[in-house]
Order: sequence, then C-alpha cells, then structure tokens
Amino acid sequence: MSYTFLGAGVLVAAAGLLFAYLFRRLIAPDRFLQPSLEWCSHFSIDRYRPMERLFSEEDYRFLADQPGYSPRLARRLRAERRHIFRQYLRSLGRDFNRLHTAARFLVLQAPEDRPDLVVALFRQRMGFRYAMAMVHCSLTLQALGIGTVDVRGLVRAIEQMGEQFRQASAVPATVTVAAA
Repeated sequence: MSYTFLGAGVLVAAAGLLFAYLFRRLIAPDRFLQPSLEWCSHFSIDRYRPMERLFSEEDYRFLADQPGYSPRLARRLRAERRHIFRQYLRSLGRDFNRLHTAARFLVLQAPEDRPDLVVALFRQRMGFRYAMAMVHCSLTLQALGIGTVDVRGLVRAIEQMGEQFRQASAVPATVTVAAA
C-alpha cells in the first residue's frame, strides 16, 4: 500500500518538475535583443521540410527488404534520425524566436497601435510552444516504440510566424534597425 503512495508521489513530483521546466521556457526572455530584419525578410521554411520525412515508414520498409536487414539496424537508424531531428528542433526554435522578436519589434516601432497584431503574435508564440512540447512528447514516445512524430504543427506554426512578420513589416516603422 505504501508503495502505491510512493509511486504516486514520484509521479506527481516528476510532473511538477516537467511543468516547472516548460513554464520557465515559456516565460524566458528572448535571446535576441536586436533582431536582424534582413535575415527575417529572407527566411524560408524550406530548410525544415526534411524534418517531415525523417521518420517516413517508406524508408524502414525499404530497409526491411534489403539483404542483411535486422531489427537492430532499424533501431539504430531511428536513433540516428531522432538525433538529427532534435538538431532541427533546436534550429527551428531559434528561428521562430528570431522571427517573433523581429515582428514584436516592428509592432512596437509602428506609428500606430496594432492590438490585433499583438494578440496574433501572442497566440503564435503559445501555439508554437504547445506544438513544440507535443513534438518532444511524441519523440520520447517514439523512442520507446510508441507512435510516430508529426512535425506538421510546428512547420505550420513557423509558417504563420513568417506571415505575421510580413504583416508587421508592412506597417511603416519610425525607426530603422541595423542588421545584426
């Protein structure tokens, strides 16, 4: 009976630590104090398209049909692809933050208030953070052999962030920013 309480306590503590970590990441200040508007205006989502194919089952079916195939080889390939995927996720997060910071900067420098853009930027940030958390959970489950990873929500979120940046940059700013 006491093991049940101990297990529940450990589970609650782990969930609390995970929540605290995610909350801290959510409210953390942006790392870019002065955004590069030049970089943002040339941003393309195309560099993240390979993420959508990293866990394609077609590759694993092809591999299974090859001579010398073993389940161990497939597990190793999945582990390597998870590593590559995590590198893409870090880069995607940095790029999203750069776009978001630049769009906020443009909204702040606009000669007239645009509360609609402020709300849209906030929603974009929350949506991206949620999608990123879901992808990390899916990636962990996939490592345990449960389910697959779907990155379409993240790609859609950064595409929308790029659109928000373009909308914000269409507002004439009173101050120019040197490219960082």
